[in-house]
Amino acid sequence: MKQQTISTLLFLVFLVAGIDSIRAQNTTNNTEETIFVFGGDINLKFVQYVADLTKKESPKICYLPTASADNQNNIKYWKNICNTLEIEPIVLKVWVSSSEKNQSFEEILLSSDAIVVGGGNTLNMLAIWKAQGIDTILKTALKKGIVLAGGSAGSICWFQNGISDSRPTHLSIVEGLGFLPYSNCPHYSQEERRILFFQMIKKNKMASGYASDELAGILFKNGKAVEFVSQSDIHNSYFVSVENGEIKSTKMESTILLRKNALLEGTFTTLLINKKISDLLNLNDKTEPLNAYVFEIKTTQLNKDNISESERNKILNIDVEKVFVYKNKIAGVVNDAYLNSFGYGMWYFYNCNGTWISMGEDIGGATVFESEITFREKAEILIKSAEEKSIWH
Repeated sequence: MKQQTISTLLFLVFLVAGIDSIRAQNTTNNTEETIFVFGGDINLKFVQYVADLTKKESPKICYLPTASADNQNNIKYWKNICNTLEIEPIVLKVWVSSSEKNQSFEEILLSSDAIVVGGGNTLNMLAIWKAQGIDTILKTALKKGIVLAGGSAGSICWFQNGISDSRPTHLSIVEGLGFLPYSNCPHYSQEERRILFFQMIKKNKMASGYASDELAGILFKNGKAVEFVSQSDIHNSYFVSVENGEIKSTKMESTILLRKNALLEGTFTTLLINKKISDLLNLNDKTEPLNAYVFEIKTTQLNKDNISESERNKILNIDVEKVFVYKNKIAGVVNDAYLNSFGYGMWYFYNCNGTWISMGEDIGGATVFESEITFREKAEILIKSAEEKSIWH
């Protein structure tokens, strides 16, 4: 009887241990493999998106500038982004000796919440990673649930292969780590890359794959694309495949990324203008943002001494597209004065006791929609800045 009791207890112990083992295995299997890629190099909004993916308030995000040979300017830019986002600026350099490092590559990478790979020479980067064993560490990081991300070279590296300018004289296919079972083409808006991508897929030299313009990105969960994001209405992601012997490039619907504390839709007023300066010259006071803008144009540009006829005509032909107004305190006037150079201008005005005072002109964006995003992201900051200056009161 005693022997039977012992046997029963042992059976229960092994049963519980087995259940715990299954639970542990299920937990491991349920770890999400997350990869976020984008068409251009790193910038603040994409890094913020990566930080949000970690679901941590102060995530540890490691930057790998291997593709740019640990370029110091890129590292400085990374640190500026991290300071803005209040993230600890971790950098993994490969151009070092053992006397310079207190931690191994493995310790640095596997203690991170996310890893962001910068742009540059994809081919050289992957060769260095393989020589240093970093490719294996990154695979472990992915399995561990650490978010992997990157743009340009930092996008291609996660795929089977991609279109790259890593070799001299011409674009070519570069093999990636194969964490994602597709091909890839960053900088998709560049015609030469896009054409080669089409050719290689059509000739079956590359599998069907994903492509992104500079300011567009794709989120993958467990190897599948689950979200497409963009910072603009003219930057998109695409799925490229062969259908009935012909290339098919499908544009994916993207969610627009905004900086933290940007104005929500419906919280500001949009006035559609679509008129040239020449049609607005009768506006002479500063009681409205549009009036104030025309007043500034007339006093600072049209009334300049010795203005040429061609310059005057150029100013008169400026299109005023829209006016955005928030809380009747801050306004932004979108104009196409710089359309041939970098896009649209945004002239800001602050309401000081019923008079709209100029806060100066800035770049709006490449499109009117980008200019709207700029206004939404800067409005609260500009109000705070104006209220801190006694000159506005």
